[in-house]
Amino acid sequence: MLKTPGLYSVGRDYLDGDPMLIQKRADIAHSAAAMLEKCNLLKYARSSGKCTSTKLGRFASHFYVTYNPMATYNQHLRPSMSTFELFRVFALSNEFKHISVRQDE
Repeated sequence: MLKTPGLYSVGRDYLDGDPMLIQKRADIAHSAAAMLEKCNLLKYARSSGKCTSTKLGRFASHFYVTYNPMATYNQHLRPSMSTFELFRVFALSNEFKHISVRQDE
């Protein structure tokens, strides 16, 4: 980040006031923690900066599921769904976006 600040979208305002980019790194960590908290993958205490994983977060980490599909699943899954509805929810994931359906199937 210090060698090529443009690659990490580090502007002059960060470099002038913080040459070691400590504040920029803290901002990145805060943004990531806030996003994970929004998806219920993490509990984040903003005042102390303490992060605690949730059961859903451990599940996503174990199976390498990113936060985008987990947010989709949190939004659309319900306790009583038919198999067809479950497939429809999982088809909303970006992981299945490039799978084409063949005419004979």
